[in-house]
Amino acid sequence: MKKNKQGINKVQFLILLIIGLSLQIYAQNPVGISGNWTLQPDFSDEFSGGLDTAKWDHNPNDWGPWSWEPRHTKVRGGNLNLTIDWDKHTRAGKQLYFTSGIIRSRKDIKYGYFEIKMKGNPRHPGACPAFWTYSIGQSTMVINGQRVKYNEIDFPEIQQRRRNVNIIDWNIIRADDARPQKRTTRRVSTGGPNGAPNFDPRNAFHVYGCLWEENSIKFYIDGNLVGTADASESRFQKHKQRLVISLGLREPYYEYVNGGRIATETNARPSGFPSTMEVQYVRTWKRAGGGGGNNNGGNNSGGTNCGATWNPNAKYALKAIVSHNGKKWRWKAKKRGNCTPGACGRWKDLGNCTSNRSTSKNDQTKNNGAENNNSSDFIGNGPIGDEVNNIIGWGPSANIEMSHNSTKNILNIESDGITKISMYNLLGAKVLDQEFQDRTNLNISSLPKGIYIVKISNEVSGITKKISL
Repeated sequence: MKKNKQGINKVQFLILLIIGLSLQIYAQNPVGISGNWTLQPDFSDEFSGGLDTAKWDHNPNDWGPWSWEPRHTKVRGGNLNLTIDWDKHTRAGKQLYFTSGIIRSRKDIKYGYFEIKMKGNPRHPGACPAFWTYSIGQSTMVINGQRVKYNEIDFPEIQQRRRNVNIIDWNIIRADDARPQKRTTRRVSTGGPNGAPNFDPRNAFHVYGCLWEENSIKFYIDGNLVGTADASESRFQKHKQRLVISLGLREPYYEYVNGGRIATETNARPSGFPSTMEVQYVRTWKRAGGGGGNNNGGNNSGGTNCGATWNPNAKYALKAIVSHNGKKWRWKAKKRGNCTPGACGRWKDLGNCTSNRSTSKNDQTKNNGAENNNSSDFIGNGPIGDEVNNIIGWGPSANIEMSHNSTKNILNIESDGITKISMYNLLGAKVLDQEFQDRTNLNISSLPKGIYIVKISNEVSGITKKISL
């Protein structure tokens, strides 16, 4: 009898083991998406052991009306909890009223299937649970004749429509490197009057997914395809991006003014705050064996490869790279122009190149950066907004400009986001250390006459200059 019980126990153990393994294997495949997939640990989390801060940054720089606070990011009962609350504070001299939680991957990724199981926050309107990616510090690419500096994919943003909580928005966004910067947004919406599924995302957990492949982006809810991004815009999503889960402030607690978001005066905690969204898991996959555009992306500067062939009828902008007579040239003039490389002094000779880097005729992508010199390019990152061809006025940027008014000894500095400035004398001693946001006119007339080294940096870039007082 004892032997029979032991035999039964072994059988039960094996059955439970098989069931457990089956559940584990099932859990490691996208919901409703066929194919062979490899889970990407750096962009996946079951949140079973607290927040892995080696994988996720929960205290990135703030931008616009969003102030991210680590205390609003907690793991409880195996779920990620992101909270938003009324919290009156100032940042760079601006009055703000709310803080909330966020996590952002510490690594970049390009292409794959991205999936999250989340439940919305109770408060509506006023906050938006979002699962998205955006690029940081990427070099400008010229794609189909368009300069692309910034990419973003929102898969999805929920609860951001004030009049209908059921509407779910999926966006693909790109922006150029002009100043002021322009962006293009293409949106797919589901729920509400726009079609099924029609549910309130606050009431239950749902699985939201995005299949991002080269030239193709598709959106899913609970394993069902609900939308396909505009194919003409999908081809512009070429930059590596960070993966983000956030609970962001929404109207009526900010308003649009001149294309930017301005915090609405809120001098007491509104009803419904604090409010918390929950996430059971986030999982990211690549197709097993690679291919199909599912690579992590990398530096496409091309080494000694040429850029696009110089065109005498084209108007080139600062830092544009072309090939001409077997050489690689960069436009170094501050004004646009089209004079022949080598025949005028407005092109910098970057040396011989082997061949033009080619891609398909309909998807011609050339990196226009200076061999991954991100500090020379304008980056618009952070959430960009909802309208097509609007001006980006928020988010950190690699663009830092400084001029010295030697008559009044004023440093005029323009940046984007929180920026630090330090000054050193020639002995290496620090004589000034300050922080500001976006721009400042810094009076340094109190410093002794001499030569100084000025270092300025924001989240994605930095410059060093020498000045004389």
